[in-house]
Amino acid sequence: MIGVLSANTGLNLAVGVAMVLIIAEIASPARPVQRNRWPFNIGLGALTLLIGRVASVVGPLGAAIWAQKAGVGLFNFAPGFDTGKVVLTVIAMDLAVYWQHRAFHRFNWMWRWHKLHHADTAMDISTGVRFHPGEILISLGWKSAAVTILGAPPEAVPIFEAWLMLGSLIEHSNLRLPQKLDRIARKIWVTPAMHAVHHSAHDSDAQHNFGFAIGLWDHAFRTYRADSSGPTIGLPRP
Repeated sequence: MIGVLSANTGLNLAVGVAMVLIIAEIASPARPVQRNRWPFNIGLGALTLLIGRVASVVGPLGAAIWAQKAGVGLFNFAPGFDTGKVVLTVIAMDLAVYWQHRAFHRFNWMWRWHKLHHADTAMDISTGVRFHPGEILISLGWKSAAVTILGAPPEAVPIFEAWLMLGSLIEHSNLRLPQKLDRIARKIWVTPAMHAVHHSAHDSDAQHNFGFAIGLWDHAFRTYRADSSGPTIGLPRP
């Protein structure tokens, strides 16, 4: 019940944040607005959201429930500290998704699914839900394995999923932050300008800035790039 309630709360929160971001994009756009892409992106996003919510029951959430009952995973060897385990799960899973993202760019069989996301010719919050169903299923498998290894508390899974959704909406938004604020924020959080580098049509740019929410990973693993090689957004051209 906790997981269901948290998932619904996360979805409602994401919708609310999306509304705020749309207003912010109109007020301070970083790039020209291209709304003609929205029907496809949002339609695809609705499909992947449905698949993700159904599959998560037997995916990450199911894996967390099983690991807890079986006493499997790192956190299940440490009694108590429940709130701390939830926080650590969110941080550890964010790191797992960072490496997942790198894998999608590294292996051809994974890239074939991920390239639909990069094929968008502009970037705004609709890009944040533009993912191929195949990528969503691969991601669910990846996250299920990470949850099992961690022995993550079941209640932490929907919290992380909400965290991931919010991060995706924010980082893909067509929002221009004040330069000084962006420079400070991107040291710990993935800002829209930072992630726009990753969506550059230049292949070398697309091999940088893989973080989804926490920006520290790109700095720590030397995949950070401050600026893109050009203004064009779309599929990287090797």
